[in-house]
Amino acid sequence: MTSRANRVASIIERRSSYLPEKMAMVERELQARASALYSLESRRDALLQEHIEPKVTEHLQAIKFGDLQGRIRAELLVLSKLRGRFSRETLNIGVIGLMGQGKSTLLKSLSCLTDREIPAYEGAACTAVRSLVTNREGPVEVKVVFHSENTFLEEVIHPYYQALNLDPLPYSIDEFEHAALPDQMPTRATDEAIYKHLKHDYHQNLPHYRHLLSFGAEPQERSIPVDEVPSYVRQERNTHGDLESFKHLAVREVKIFCPFGNTDVGQVALVDVPGLGDSKLGDEKIMLETLGKTVDVVVFLTRPDPQRYQWRKIDTDLYDTAAQALNNLPGRAFMVINHSRRTDNLKACESLKETLNMNMVRCQIADCANLEDANQVFDEVLNYLADNILNIDEEYARQCQERLKGIQADIDVIVQASQKVFWGVDGDPSRAITEAFDDLFGTDRDGWWKELTIAFQKLRLDFAQQAKLPADGLQNSIDAVYLNCKEEAGILTVDDSEAEIQEQIKASNPMKAYGDYRDQLRTLLSDHFSALDEGLKATTDALKKEVTEVLTGVGRLETLAEAPDGTDFIHALRTMIENNHPDLQRLGQGLAIIDDFELSYNGLIEPQIYQHLIRLSNIQLDEEDAAEVTLKVDPGTTAELIHAALRIDYERTIARIKAALEELVYQPNIAAYARIEKFIDNIIYQKEAQRDWKRFMGRVKTQVWPEEMGRLEEESTRQQHWLTCVIRLEGANRKETISFLPD
Repeated sequence: MTSRANRVASIIERRSSYLPEKMAMVERELQARASALYSLESRRDALLQEHIEPKVTEHLQAIKFGDLQGRIRAELLVLSKLRGRFSRETLNIGVIGLMGQGKSTLLKSLSCLTDREIPAYEGAACTAVRSLVTNREGPVEVKVVFHSENTFLEEVIHPYYQALNLDPLPYSIDEFEHAALPDQMPTRATDEAIYKHLKHDYHQNLPHYRHLLSFGAEPQERSIPVDEVPSYVRQERNTHGDLESFKHLAVREVKIFCPFGNTDVGQVALVDVPGLGDSKLGDEKIMLETLGKTVDVVVFLTRPDPQRYQWRKIDTDLYDTAAQALNNLPGRAFMVINHSRRTDNLKACESLKETLNMNMVRCQIADCANLEDANQVFDEVLNYLADNILNIDEEYARQCQERLKGIQADIDVIVQASQKVFWGVDGDPSRAITEAFDDLFGTDRDGWWKELTIAFQKLRLDFAQQAKLPADGLQNSIDAVYLNCKEEAGILTVDDSEAEIQEQIKASNPMKAYGDYRDQLRTLLSDHFSALDEGLKATTDALKKEVTEVLTGVGRLETLAEAPDGTDFIHALRTMIENNHPDLQRLGQGLAIIDDFELSYNGLIEPQIYQHLIRLSNIQLDEEDAAEVTLKVDPGTTAELIHAALRIDYERTIARIKAALEELVYQPNIAAYARIEKFIDNIIYQKEAQRDWKRFMGRVKTQVWPEEMGRLEEESTRQQHWLTCVIRLEGANRKETISFLPD
């Protein structure tokens, strides 16, 4: 016959072989469902706040989310408990009871440990921390799990603050150490006891145990010698009720490994939860956490008073509390009524057994201090575990599985209802957007494209006409320069110019004076005529402005670039296309034809001017130029003659330059016409131009046609966001991802 130890090992292997991993996967999938549900419900609520069509509102209001999120949270908690339970390498028997009922005595009898490891004193709550005693061959080994600063504050200190309505909550050990707790104790007796634990145990004694708390968020586990166990688990008080031992205040859990006296136990552990009823907050929370994740069956222990014995409300409350954390408690619970031979309470024990009204697997009377009695109880619990626990747990898991299927089905209903929200509402917005854009952009016969083509064709004709006329900008600049040349003629327009020339002759000689003044007049004319550059710039600016007006007016592109005025617009639009739409290179190149258009004074006008200005220089002249020399200077040449010669030289040079410029005054308009022809050929008549413009306008359609396209785009975006949420929820709700048990 298979030993009980082998049967226990088989149970552990069977339930840990695949279930924990599958459950972890289902937990992740459930969390994905919860997230997708939250997104869809939030989107639904946002849509209901918008001005949408009544049909859509009606469909949205028909979606019933109910308390699916709450159900998912509940199942996540169940799965976490099951996964923790099925991942364990032991079957665990929990022992719970009120303070002073003999719980520690029973644990010692079953595990063969002594007061050294599990201290117990009559009439006091001695074991102050949760203990896990595991059957294992070899010497006794003890590990203490110390609170981290985080878990100490969250699990121990904060519950006291919350129960006593104290503010502010400390979020560091330093804050707790320096907290000014009120001197006045609460008036209620229960609150007073709780306050004493907080102030006199934890706060005043912090220096005695603070060094044991681990830094960071995670508790720390340390091995300790067996003979030191009492100092970490026992709470000792003096006659005034003040603590005299402090290490247990920093301990979260104690793990003891030892060989049990019963040799046919196997992979079994006993779980001791600190006694309740001593006003020490956190005990109930510890019990619920322990039962939910750590315990397979639970042994309730009570020791009746031989004189006053009856089931009390505190007993049934303890049972009800355990039922919150441990599913199918009637199928997992044993009651042991502790027969104390010292107090002779057998009659009381029998009376309690007869009047028990809590559902249990079995109720026994046993002397927990007696090894034979204790092991008889142990044998019955172990046999029950080996025979039934797998079926109990798998039934619980199957119930969870069925509830998950229910959640999956309810989500399917939500998905189906959500898919109908925009049915029959203005058709398909994507198709409507495409059709509306096609109509707006048009073809060679209508729409935006035709209007743009006609506008640029008209611009072409305008510039063709202007090419036959002198450039106004250059002509005006020439007229202004001529006037300036007459009003500012250097030595010729200064007061008493002949006297100044005479002084120059005295300082040097007539020949040098004549040559120097010719150089000055030449330089002066060069400076005057350089102002013609502004006239050329007026032509380029006019061209860019005309193109800008077509693009921003007929083309409706004024909102696309940061510089919507004047010549900067073309550069801004070109930069935007080159940076954001590199695939539309042809459009950028076309705009560059206008953006880069410049008429250079240095290249167009300056050479024509300097061929005449050179005649005012003092370089060696050829015979033809020498024949035109106004004055042949000798040592007797007077200032009057030099002044007259300089005026002739100056006016003759101006006349020659004017004649040359009259031939150039048409060139700026001719250049502008050539540039506009090249520009239109590239952005209108090039074979791929219409396609590239349509792609570009399709990308910026809501900016160009905000009224016509904005509503459709908004509706499409609204529907797309909704559909994305629905698809996400539908994808997360696949049936196969919710199953962890075989059908």
